[in-house]
Parts: sequence; structure tokens; C-alpha cells
Amino acid sequence: MSFAEKLVQTPRREKSGETGYERYDYQASWGLALIFESHSDLDDYAIAFEFHDDIVRLNSSSAPTRARFYQVKTKLSGHWTLTSLSTQKKSKDGTSKLPSFIGKMHDNYELFPDETERLSFVSNLPCEFIDAAATVCCFGDCDPDDFAKFLAKLKSERPSATEDTAKLMHFVRADLSLHDASAHLKGMMQNFVTSQLGTVIYSPDTLYKTIIEECRTKSKYTGSVQTFSDLIKHKAITKSQVDGWLSQIQTTHVVPTWADIASDLTYSALEKAGIAREWKLYRTLALGAGNEAINRVRTRIRTELKKLQGSSLELTPLTEQVFGQVWSFAKATISELNASRAKAMIIYEVLDYDASGDVQKTDQKPADAPP
Repeated sequence: MSFAEKLVQTPRREKSGETGYERYDYQASWGLALIFESHSDLDDYAIAFEFHDDIVRLNSSSAPTRARFYQVKTKLSGHWTLTSLSTQKKSKDGTSKLPSFIGKMHDNYELFPDETERLSFVSNLPCEFIDAAATVCCFGDCDPDDFAKFLAKLKSERPSATEDTAKLMHFVRADLSLHDASAHLKGMMQNFVTSQLGTVIYSPDTLYKTIIEECRTKSKYTGSVQTFSDLIKHKAITKSQVDGWLSQIQTTHVVPTWADIASDLTYSALEKAGIAREWKLYRTLALGAGNEAINRVRTRIRTELKKLQGSSLELTPLTEQVFGQVWSFAKATISELNASRAKAMIIYEVLDYDASGDVQKTDQKPADAPP
């Protein structure tokens, strides 16, 4: 049995309690930070949320052989102690003990002994017996007396534990504030984009909202996962998906500025001014791949453009012809859409035209209501 099959067929540990929204959000944020780190380090990867652990990093999105498991836990104050890491709380009915944090970590090793590369406990606050300045520290590298106590606690809960398996365990000090993770994460995102693409023009806020919401969605998905494909589709972010985000930034970057296209438009001065205002606003909105209403209209526009392949129409009559075909659909789909915005959208797609007609590669779902 392959590791991919083993991952989805092995029963998952039941959650011991509900995770609050703020902590789900923190998990998603730290997972995104891990994506930025992994993108440069690995040829391929998949970061899965809430599957066997809070976060799992696989070394392939198609045929993984290795995994790193991460428990992401937060505290409002203080620090982690050996007691807080190793305490086993009672079950709700009081008849049994639940796994401790380190017990859960070792549980993943027991399930996947040949594939486990690292087991990590991630938190916003430090661990009492680990150097507070260390970002990542193996528990085996702490003071020998402290590690001996750590190993004894682990063995008392997991008798199969050994010194070698305990040395797979790491403490990770997350460099994200519990209450304001987004501010730091946006800075990390901008550094990541610059490292991948150089200096480009894009909307950081729009990109951040798109990708963090994708991480949240993966984290909160509770539907059936029967196959590895289901796992990737519903619970994971892959390297190819991140490459798609980066490609979209590049596409937006190369679309001409208004000054480059204004001379090709023969609208009246007032109408051209209205389209110009909407063009400047829309260029950033077009980056937001998560806006389903806009994506549906973009797809419709591209469908009409595909019909006009080979047309000799100039930009203004071409825009007007497509506008006549899409306007009724567009204003019914996008709340408070005006004609100037619709024409700016058409011009954008003309200049960014792809004969495939595709706008977004990710799965589409109907929006509950227009934005």
C-alpha cells in the first residue's frame, strides 16, 4: 500500500474538543507561513489542514513518501512546561484518559513509522526548558536532564517510545502574534512574492485575502475524504496551486496601464473618464480569484471573445459588441455593477485574452449571493 493510500485509509484520531475560530484562524495563518517556507525548499509539496494533525506537510502532491506533522497550539500568556505538554485530560464521560500533546505527536509516528520525517509542536509562546531564542529546537537537544524527564513522561504514556523516536520531536516557536497574525503574515507574503517574482505591481491585500481564505476553507472542510485525490482537493494547498497564484500576479502585472490603452478608445471624454476610474479599481479586483460573481462574468466575457477570434474590430466597437452580449447577465450577477465597470472588465479580458476561456483553475461553487 502506498503512503498516499495509507494516509486516507488509516482512521483519524477523534478531536477531543471544538477548536475556536481564532485558533482555527491561527492554524491557517501558520500553515500559510509554512507554505511560503516550503515553496523554496521543495520541488513539490502538499500542505494539508486538519488531517491526522493540525497541519501535515507531504513531500509530494501526487505520490508522497515522507511527512512532517505539526500540532499548532496557542496560549494567551506564560510558557509551555513539561507538565502542560504531557498532561492527559479525562474524557468527557470520565472513564478514560485522552492523549497528551506529546502523546498525540508520537501517535502519528506509530501510525506512519516509515514515513514520518518530523513531529513538531508549534506555539506562539516559548517552552520553559528550551532556549527561548530558538525558532526550531529538537527536544533531544535540550538539557540532558530535561530530555530524560521528557522521555520518561513520553514512555509512561506511549511504551513503544524510544530515545530515537523522541528525537523526531521538535518545538517550533511561531513568529506570529495570536491576535494580529495577519499584519506579520502580509509582510512575509510580500517578501515571498518578491523572492519569487522580483518587484511587481499587485494588490497585497487582495492576494492575502484570497489565499488565507483558501487555507481557512481547507482547514474547516468536514466532508468525506475517501481518496488521496479527495485529500488534495478538499484539505490541501499544493505547490502547483501556489505557482498558479504567482502566475496570476505576473499576468496582472503585464496588463497595460490605462495610459497605454486610452488612445485606442474612441468613447466620449466623459464616458472614457468613467471607464478609466473603473479600470484602476478593477485591475486589483481581477487578482481576487475567490470572487465567484466576478469570475462568472469573466468567464462569460471570455466565451464571447472566443466567438470573435479573428475579428478585425477595433477596441471600442469590440468592447461594445461584447458588452451587448454580456450586460444583462453581468448586472444580474454582480451587485451594483455599472456600465463603465462592465466595459473595463471587457477591456481587461481583451488585453489579457486566453483562448482557453479559463479564468480560474480551482473548483468553482455558486455564490450564495452577489457581492
